[in-house]
Amino acid sequence: MAEADATVVPASRPVPPGWVHQWWILMRTAVRSSIIYRGNLVLMILGSAALQGTQLLFIGVLLDRFGVIAGGSTAQIAFLYGLRLTAHGVGTCLFGQHQYTDFAVRLGEYDRFLLRPVHPLLQLLTRAFNLGTFGDLALGLGILVTAVTLAPIDWTPWLVVLTIAAVIGGGLVESGLQIGLSAFSFRLGSTRNVKVTVDNMFTDFGAYPLPVFGTAGIVALTVALPLAFVAYLPATVVLGKTAELLVPVWFAAAAPLAGPLLLWAGWAFFMRQSRHYESPGA
Repeated sequence: MAEADATVVPASRPVPPGWVHQWWILMRTAVRSSIIYRGNLVLMILGSAALQGTQLLFIGVLLDRFGVIAGGSTAQIAFLYGLRLTAHGVGTCLFGQHQYTDFAVRLGEYDRFLLRPVHPLLQLLTRAFNLGTFGDLALGLGILVTAVTLAPIDWTPWLVVLTIAAVIGGGLVESGLQIGLSAFSFRLGSTRNVKVTVDNMFTDFGAYPLPVFGTAGIVALTVALPLAFVAYLPATVVLGKTAELLVPVWFAAAAPLAGPLLLWAGWAFFMRQSRHYESPGA
């Protein structure tokens, strides 16, 4: 009897997870390893919230003394501040590990990233988790929710969507810019001072209506440094203060779209500059 022909079916290769899934797996692992010590978690959150709260206290003193800042009431300034801080918290929670690029390049940790079957920038951004970012996010959300109930805003579904998009887009603006600056670590060795300066500018200037800084300041903080896209432009639309804008209203309403664009640009620039990486052990 002739043996039946056996058809050998090759075993299918498992499909590797996509970048988003890889990021989620690595980030979840980093968060779990960081929250093992609960006391440290609480202290880090409180310390970060206290640091950000000092600026809020200063703004409160100004409002108590002058009543308004650039035509903005206490509730309106609180909305702007809460929107910026929440966006900052979102960006640092998702991509805050860009600050360790200098360390990874200088000490050769980036070598390990290149040997593993995961995108090297994903590994860098999920190498650990800074618990203090929860403090920024929690304080920002608290201020934003409070301001939403106090500010004279005629809420519509569109304004709700714009506010949520501004929180996410603003976080991506900061992240994309900082990741792009991190790329210079492959050529310059250290970018810490530049990145800290940019972060301080976002913190110090982002909490105020930009008309405070005059026309030249508005242009500089919109074109040279995209700070206006984080909170000021969308907040102006939500608060109904579009008369003070130097750009069309549609441009301000589309400001959250700058987030994905800047993140993509920063990501692409980082990977292009990473070609110049030289292992310290070579």
